[in-house]
Amino acid sequence: MPLIQADAMQGEWRTIVEMSRDQTAMSEILNGDDTHSLNQAAFNLPSRLIAKIYLFRTIFRGSGYSFSVDPDFMHVSSSSKFWDEVNEKFFKKYSGIDKQHKLWADIVLHGKPIVGPLGREWMVPMKTGAFGHDFKIPWTTLTNYPVQGTFADVMMIARISAFRRVKASGLPVLFRSTVHDSLVLDCPSELVQEVANMMYSVFDDVPKNIRKLFGYDWVVPMPCEVKVGPNLKETEKVLDTR
Repeated sequence: MPLIQADAMQGEWRTIVEMSRDQTAMSEILNGDDTHSLNQAAFNLPSRLIAKIYLFRTIFRGSGYSFSVDPDFMHVSSSSKFWDEVNEKFFKKYSGIDKQHKLWADIVLHGKPIVGPLGREWMVPMKTGAFGHDFKIPWTTLTNYPVQGTFADVMMIARISAFRRVKASGLPVLFRSTVHDSLVLDCPSELVQEVANMMYSVFDDVPKNIRKLFGYDWVVPMPCEVKVGPNLKETEKVLDTR
């Protein structure tokens, strides 16, 4: 039987956009814009791929120095100043995300937990120097935990919804794996399109299910991409035909 893989699209990005309600990012998502191409031009980066990788690292507040010594970015520039300027442009464009990060930093500074939109809490301790003093804001940790933790909850909702729909359908489909943003199922060839459409519906319904379960109005769409193949290396996209 072929494998069907349903992957959440831009999960971490869409999660921080939802949590910050950044107006620019929300507009790009809701309008169907290509954020990575727009950022490639806006930040003067050499390719869409670099812009894409940059975005998914910058939402966790990578410093200019960290980019300047990263093998994935050094060929663009090994100058901390260059990447500091790119970061400045990024957070000027997405000022809502910048504001959210700084709000979380203030919460951490006061020794309080960061509370996510679904009620989960994270205590993030301050970083300390080698001798137990010289406290520093743990930017990477405090920007990572709420986003990854909330997205993990989103994926759990999608997993449970997918399992229940498959079970209710009575179709001979088996769940094989679920890692981070991915659901993998065994599916008879003749049922591929039906199951793919079911997975598209599962992810489209995530905001509705969040509202039902938590009473929170999640406004950013959380779509998926579905692929099929004999293994996870050799797959091709299955279009949504609903």
